[in-house]
Amino acid sequence: MKKVKNSVLLGALSIVMLILWSHKDVEMNELIKVEIDNNKVELEKLRQDIVNTADDQAASNMEEKLQLELLSYEKKVMSMLCSMPDCPANCDVCCNQPYNMKKGKFMVHHVFTERDPWLWNQEYRFINMSLDKESTVVYVGANIWGGDGKQIMDMFNCTIHMFEPVPSFFEELTGHWKGYKAELGFDATLYNFGLGSNDRIIHLAPEDLGIDGGLGTFGMVDNKENQKIPLKIREGAAVLRDIMTSAETGKTVTIDLLHVNCEGCEWEMFENLIEAGVMKTIRSMQFSSHYFSPSQVPDLLARYCMIRDSLRQTHYMVYGQSFGWERWDLRE
Repeated sequence: MKKVKNSVLLGALSIVMLILWSHKDVEMNELIKVEIDNNKVELEKLRQDIVNTADDQAASNMEEKLQLELLSYEKKVMSMLCSMPDCPANCDVCCNQPYNMKKGKFMVHHVFTERDPWLWNQEYRFINMSLDKESTVVYVGANIWGGDGKQIMDMFNCTIHMFEPVPSFFEELTGHWKGYKAELGFDATLYNFGLGSNDRIIHLAPEDLGIDGGLGTFGMVDNKENQKIPLKIREGAAVLRDIMTSAETGKTVTIDLLHVNCEGCEWEMFENLIEAGVMKTIRSMQFSSHYFSPSQVPDLLARYCMIRDSLRQTHYMVYGQSFGWERWDLRE
């Protein structure tokens, strides 16, 4: 009987996965969530059977069977992800999509996928950085603290330009960096706009920004129902060209590091920098990549693969995890 239960559960989970892949509207997703919740209940019942089994050997056998069922489910999920046609053979983006198998849904990146081993790799950001006091850093997505910028300045005390489009975040950011300048001598240039493919205004709702102060993602599109917060966006290539030309001497300034954690601007900004020929002049670039639904960022997986393919022409990957962090250094 228990073997039948396990097979039924596996079949139900596989069906739910297929439904998830073929439907995108909100009502259907709600129905799918109910199905997933029902399967979670059934799975918990099976686990409880283990706890309530008096015979230790029987319990051990049940655990082994359940583990095999779960392993089979995970393999099927990975097969479905890797077989998506968006990614060519040399691109691992599809296989590494941030899908949480326990919750049955896509997450924004791997910090929330609960994978074992954990795929979130932010610890690599500050290892073997080829910077010094004379370096120029551009930091896109500084949020309220500019935390990564602060660590870079602690290490190198170089020239840094930081971008944050959310007005309330920028106000806090300005206050914090005034303090850093007074206490530590850190002199940062702050910009109250984001970088993208063109100049425009995006309107967001407060909930788009995340309840924990800036961990929300919005995919660079308007919230059509609640447009309370205006965000100014400027074309990335034009802004970086301005930074790359010294206002005092007119000489060319090299951007030694482009550091990006902008909660969704990366896709259109990178495409803009590559097309404009700016990316090939940047010595080092590292970023956190974010997953979005097709309604927010169309063709994201294929675009991610094409961005990587373009980067390979001029840079090499130092480290990298799709939908985690990765760094690319300019080829000599």
